[in-house]
Amino acid sequence: MQSTESQNSSKKKLIREAFSSEVISIIGDIFAGSLLYILILPFQSFIALIIFIPALLSLRGNISGPFIARTSKDLIVGEFDKRSWIENVLATVCLSMVTAFLIGVISIYLNYILLNIEILSIYQLIMIPIVTILLSLTFSIPCSTSLNIIAFKYGLDPNNLVNPIMTAVDDFLTIISFFIAIILLGVN
Repeated sequence: MQSTESQNSSKKKLIREAFSSEVISIIGDIFAGSLLYILILPFQSFIALIIFIPALLSLRGNISGPFIARTSKDLIVGEFDKRSWIENVLATVCLSMVTAFLIGVISIYLNYILLNIEILSIYQLIMIPIVTILLSLTFSIPCSTSLNIIAFKYGLDPNNLVNPIMTAVDDFLTIISFFIAIILLGVN
């Protein structure tokens, strides 16, 4: 049984790790929101584009979180290897693409049927979330994997550190990827 002093030290370490990474996440999200405003507001199709943002940011968090958790679990239990990482990446990419496609389909319904906004084509409405998520994953997966490995290597709990930090990083990546996607797809 651990002594009371050891338990208190462990709790303090947990609080320190979690608090610092949450502060980074909050500050990063504030800057990401500012960047979103600066990049997206000038577009004539802003009213149609803004519909994507909550879904894309939520998607990134809901998919990035489990990817990070599975990677850190593999590191902690000693099962992290190339095969487990590739399986994790493939599962993440497949789930992301299906969900991005669904975001596109729902955006068609919202834009064309519910709000009667016909600024963007059906092709653009489908492809914007798919391209955004593919671009975002290209950077997010290596970044979160590296952070997990570094945290584990230095004796920190990746579960406490990496997910909150990657929330801010992923929000930035998603916003920048969204901007690149709408430029690539010819959105005005």
